[in-house]
Parts: sequence; C-alpha cells; structure tokens
Amino acid sequence: MKHYELMYIVDSSAEEGLDEVKQKIEGIITGREGVVASYEKLGKKRLAYTIAKRQYGTYYLVNFRGTGKIVGALEYYLRLNPVVLRHILLAFTEKDLGLRERTNAVQLEEAERMRMGGRPLGPRQGGDDEVLDLLDGDDITRPILLDLSDASDGEDLPAAEDKIVETTNDESVE
Repeated sequence: MKHYELMYIVDSSAEEGLDEVKQKIEGIITGREGVVASYEKLGKKRLAYTIAKRQYGTYYLVNFRGTGKIVGALEYYLRLNPVVLRHILLAFTEKDLGLRERTNAVQLEEAERMRMGGRPLGPRQGGDDEVLDLLDGDDITRPILLDLSDASDGEDLPAAEDKIVETTNDESVE
C-alpha cells in the first residue's frame, strides 16, 4: 500500500456539510481497505484568491495508506461535491517519508535550540580546524586543512605551503 496525503478546502459557511464530507472521505478510505493515519482540521483561513465568491475556507489534511482504487474514488467524490472548493492528493514513497521524518527531527531539534536561547544543545564536537565533508566518496571533495599555527606574523602564505595537510574520512589530521 502507498502512503497518500489529501488536503482539501471546504466552504466555511456550509457548516452542516462539513461532517458529511469528513465521514464520506473516511468511508471511502476504510471501505476500500485503506487505513487513515491522521485527520486534521487546520482551521479557517483566508484564501489566496476568491473561489466561487468565497474569501475564506476551512482546510483539512488527511494522511492515509491505500491503493489506487481509493484515489480514484476520492477524486471523483471531491470533484462532484459542491461544498469542497479545492483539493490536492499527493502520493509518497518510502524514501519521501524517511526524508520527512528526518526533516521533522531536525526542526524539533532547532526549535529546542531556539527555546534554549539559541545556544547549542550539547558539547561542541571537534575544534575550530574541523571541516565537515558533506559529500560522500569523491576524492575531489576531500577537505584540505591549512595549519598556520606555527606561522609568524611576518611569514607570507606561499612560504607556509609545506604546512598543507590532506585528510581523508578515515585518517586524522597529522
């Protein structure tokens, strides 16, 4: 089964039709052997442009797993329902979901860091001379560190060429 995300906007003035739309969408998903992972009401928001003479809409986000039969039935229902102003349905691969989970973890860590006053969360690893190699495997991208700690103030940069040290991922700086 694939993972899907459905976002739809309903007319915020049609209060009585909102529960019917929610029940029908859940019925379509579960009736075709799908699983609803989450169903969120994102709230009433101003639309970027008027749709059917409406300036506001209520946004909903549904995450579910299922087959292509569910997608076809949902598209058909949402297109014909006059309460639904717009909708979008996205399919995700396992790779996309993994990337999303890692992104959420980084965002949570960043939020925690900012909550702590912008200070680092843990002890700093490495010194000022540490260069992170973000690209994997290429010899071209291997970092080169220039150690000028022994150089005097009057010494020019070309005279310190013998201080260049190449590093690899498995070796430490000499």
